[in-house]
Amino acid sequence: MGSSPDPSLETTCFAISTVLEPSDEDAGLDSGSLVELDPDATEDLLEECWVQLSDHSAAPSPLAGPLQRHLQRAKHVYRMCEPAGASDQANTPLAQHWQDWAWKANVLWYHPTSDTTPAKLCDPAGRQLLGPGTFDEQAAIPFLPESRQRRLESEMTLRNRNLDPVEGTAPLPSTCETQTMQPSTVARRMLGLFAVAARAEAMANGQTLDLERVRQRSPLAAESLSPREKDFFDLVSPPPEMVDEAAWRYESLQTLQWALQMLPDLEWPDQRCDLETVLRLILTLPHEDMIQQAILRPKEELLRAADLHVCLWWKLAFEGAAGNEIPAGLDPGVISERVHALSWVLQLSGSVPNEAATLSWDQIGREIDGGIVG
Repeated sequence: MGSSPDPSLETTCFAISTVLEPSDEDAGLDSGSLVELDPDATEDLLEECWVQLSDHSAAPSPLAGPLQRHLQRAKHVYRMCEPAGASDQANTPLAQHWQDWAWKANVLWYHPTSDTTPAKLCDPAGRQLLGPGTFDEQAAIPFLPESRQRRLESEMTLRNRNLDPVEGTAPLPSTCETQTMQPSTVARRMLGLFAVAARAEAMANGQTLDLERVRQRSPLAAESLSPREKDFFDLVSPPPEMVDEAAWRYESLQTLQWALQMLPDLEWPDQRCDLETVLRLILTLPHEDMIQQAILRPKEELLRAADLHVCLWWKLAFEGAAGNEIPAGLDPGVISERVHALSWVLQLSGSVPNEAATLSWDQIGREIDGGIVG
């Protein structure tokens, strides 16, 4: 399509998209100007961006957390070459085409360090979010309309229960950005949680339940433990706080049962789960059949529940930081376990291969403990 542009007159930037299947056709431009990086180059580029966000020599930015989440959820990275200075010409047709595409693909633009300027991250319209100097006041961390609408609905649910939602928290990703765990993987995780919670319950009643006994009763449950859960079983006398944490896993277990359509509803989180129902479901069905016949709820339904509970988690965190009482009888333990389970099912910390699913469970737990939610 005409003569090749002079590379010396071009600048390179990168589009970091969280959408599973973005289309370069939406930009209405020559597809040759948008080239997807291979997996190794993508990993290197995202690591470079992560270093920029984590640079301790730079002033702390309140945007760093949401921007890091975007990088964790990146599905595609494209390299785009444009005429030098084009990114500053916001009203040109070319720039507008790219803006339209970038909003639909939920893109952050990354401009790497050059001879004259430091690296920066920009919103889909090219407005600076992070980089030299201050961010553009008009810049916006990108979220697709579906995500924003779902957050409005979650906040309305809180208001209908006389709870004021916390302003400024980021919505969860949309269905076109989300990749759930495999249903069979979720069923295996459910069995691992059952083993952990059952041991905690046994210890609370002065009984013992070691890993060998779990293997005898359910080899699949023993195989499904996360590294941290295996540590729990390795300790003959785990510390009380570890036992207490393990006992709460019945709430995560119930959440996964709901996600797998074994329970009809996920009730308002003001009381603990019906343990009799949870145990009946896990004990009366053959574990092999649970795994083979597992079916997840639709992503929209899972995201709606996750977004609501993330809103509730932030509400509790906000009130706790202010020294206020827990509002409306909410149970913090139930909410935390549901956030943990749903965040894992929806891979909100980024997609992982199936063999790393239990590692991801432990990682999300550490994030929640550190106040990284959503």
